[in-house]
Amino acid sequence: MIKKVVLIYTEGTATGAKETKEWLMSELGIDGGDVELVPASWELSNDPTDLLKAAQEARRGLDLASVNMEKGDRIEFNASSGTPAMKSAFSLLQAAGYVTNGQVWQVRNPNEMREGQMRVFETDVSVLRQEFDLKLVKGQIEGFNYGSALANLEGSGLAERSPVLVNLLKAGIAWHQGQFDQFYRLAKSYLSDAEKMQGETWWWMAYEQAYTALVRLEQENTSEAMQHSFRAVEGALWEWVMVTFPDDVVARQDRYPLLKPSILRRYPVLQYRYDEQLQKSHEVEVRGYIFRGLLEAHIPSTAVSLDFRVYWDSARVMRNVIAHKLGGISERNVLAAWGEDIRSRRDLERRLLGCLNAIALKNFGSLAVASLFTRIHQRALDEISRYQP
Repeated sequence: MIKKVVLIYTEGTATGAKETKEWLMSELGIDGGDVELVPASWELSNDPTDLLKAAQEARRGLDLASVNMEKGDRIEFNASSGTPAMKSAFSLLQAAGYVTNGQVWQVRNPNEMREGQMRVFETDVSVLRQEFDLKLVKGQIEGFNYGSALANLEGSGLAERSPVLVNLLKAGIAWHQGQFDQFYRLAKSYLSDAEKMQGETWWWMAYEQAYTALVRLEQENTSEAMQHSFRAVEGALWEWVMVTFPDDVVARQDRYPLLKPSILRRYPVLQYRYDEQLQKSHEVEVRGYIFRGLLEAHIPSTAVSLDFRVYWDSARVMRNVIAHKLGGISERNVLAAWGEDIRSRRDLERRLLGCLNAIALKNFGSLAVASLFTRIHQRALDEISRYQP
């Protein structure tokens, strides 16, 4: 049953539109109130080849036809009587997803039909729609929006034809959620042997956390960027102390590890701080001055490192400010938290690398090189670029 007809006409086709309405009423029995004549803009009447104006008018007609639509209703475009620009506009609207339940139809001139051709036929815009979908997904991957990229890939029906890309996107989603173990499991088959070996080290997640901070800055999510930047160094230190002092440190679930008195035989310089904390709480946790003293005793270079001096002081203060205040912070605040000499994202990257390389005894020159995610990100971009509708 036809509920509504919208006829868009230019100055030159006004008479034809009225005649079409009369024919619909007399031949098909459609109520005159359900056939709406819509004059096109003066600009389109003046230049019927203007694709932008045609698209705008087609969109306006679509909005009118969509009024009072119910579930299961369809919108059908008849492009036969329109200009080439209007035919293209109808096809573009459908391919762009403005119409999810309908088609663009055309009617052949009976005098020009060839044997075997249908008089009325559907315009296939599936290839064009897939091109739009691929461009959208590629842009979302480039912007690190992996969740939306996967949702659009699956919603477009393209996921079944690219299982590798689906797996890569799932790995990227896990990475952005900070689920680095799951990320590694999903990404492992796409990594080189050397990269797989890196994924088995105690320090690899710290570099992923630090790179997450740079990605969040690119996404203008400054509060998370600050949290990730601090957590990268803090988390690395926690892992470092457990790996370096397995006989002197006792791990505890969701609490600071405990430091055994045996550590004093290795580093007597900790005696004062150790006794001070023991008197206050009857146990010595690996945190604060004790943690700092232990790090500096084992890696003396960190005692004179500007990178670590900033970490222990201004970066820690800013992390606590964010944790206890409503609202966000500016990128300038994030950079300043890591030192007065930090004026750019590259400066921040160097500071984080200074801390992490010192702990992990590595010499990475950039977080992009250190991060396993960058390999997966590039592979995802390569996959979407190679995809053919």
